[in-house]
Amino acid sequence: MSTRFDFSGRLPPSKSLLIRALLLQAYQSRITLPVLSACDDVQKMAAASLLLRSDESPLHIDCGEAGLVLRLCLAYAARRPGTTILHGSPRLLARPHHELVSALRQLGATVTMCTTQDALLVQSSPQGFRDPGQPLALSSSTSSQFASAIVLNAWSLPFALRLHIGADPVSLGYLQMSLRMAAGFGLQVDDDGLGTLTIPPQQAVRAGPAESEADVSSAFAVAALAAVAGTARIENFPAQSQQPDAAFVDFLRTMGVPLVLDARGLSVARPDAALRPLQADVASCPDLVPVLSVLCALADGVSVLHGAPHLRGKESDRIATSAALVRRLGRDVEERGDGLQILGRPMTDRDREPALRFDAGRDHRLVMAAAVAKHAGFSLRIDSLHAVDKSFPEFLDIAGLR
Repeated sequence: MSTRFDFSGRLPPSKSLLIRALLLQAYQSRITLPVLSACDDVQKMAAASLLLRSDESPLHIDCGEAGLVLRLCLAYAARRPGTTILHGSPRLLARPHHELVSALRQLGATVTMCTTQDALLVQSSPQGFRDPGQPLALSSSTSSQFASAIVLNAWSLPFALRLHIGADPVSLGYLQMSLRMAAGFGLQVDDDGLGTLTIPPQQAVRAGPAESEADVSSAFAVAALAAVAGTARIENFPAQSQQPDAAFVDFLRTMGVPLVLDARGLSVARPDAALRPLQADVASCPDLVPVLSVLCALADGVSVLHGAPHLRGKESDRIATSAALVRRLGRDVEERGDGLQILGRPMTDRDREPALRFDAGRDHRLVMAAAVAKHAGFSLRIDSLHAVDKSFPEFLDIAGLR
């Protein structure tokens, strides 16, 4: 039988917003932050923010598994005089970073890979960024974090920086989040609408409070548990979110999940009928895919999740690992270059019988996805549960997995 799930309460603040704000705090110590999340990624960025302000050289920064932390600190280090060594897991360093590295080299930094130390070594000239004399080419076809890293480190430049990112960057909503935050602290960025951003010189970071809202990526995992096994009320869910993953609300509505979103938060309940299949462009919200793929596996019909080839470069190859989980649940799935096609069907008694095992590896989103399957009724043992510490350590208690 499925495990009944009921949740009512508040969730931790957005790690995406906190990590960006912590970087800006390295430039302006009078930026005030809300209560920090306990997740590993935010704690790594909090430690890095303090270290980056020091004069130590070489300076060692531990980025753990956090791609955003590594990329933001990489660009900061390219401005910071001296040598900075950014450490991370082998998987983190194997993820795509070359476009950002190339851009930072155009700005005068020396960036090399230290394979023996699992680290990136950054050496900056004393004057920091150098005027490239032309638009800085920075493809955002793999990750919007590259452009975010440059924009959020473009304070007090002695020259106007032009950044050509292309007309259709992936995960555009996250870049827009960075631009909104930068603007909120005083950075003017001119967008020509054709893929080139221009940042005028000599702009200082203003002091002030950083915005915060509940982490909607974490909220999706809780909402999905409710959609298969009970109810959830997330009291601090934003009525209007700047986080792209808030798209899950519309996805759940399309799948027939009863929910209410208003000023008091988000309420979700398990539907009386089978979940409906979903056709969804997940280009701006790829982190939803592992959990969403499990919901699609339980829907009655063919679902297609598309638009996100950059899923291959996450904490795991999430096209492959999400497909592996769906297959473990006995559903047919086709891996595509930009997503998944899933032939779903509702739970039956036969699905509940075999004891299954799934190793989420180091991917926190796969732990959450497997937990949704377990609550739906699959007899599933989930290995590597503590991978969720990266983004949402509270999830293990909320989902009853401890």
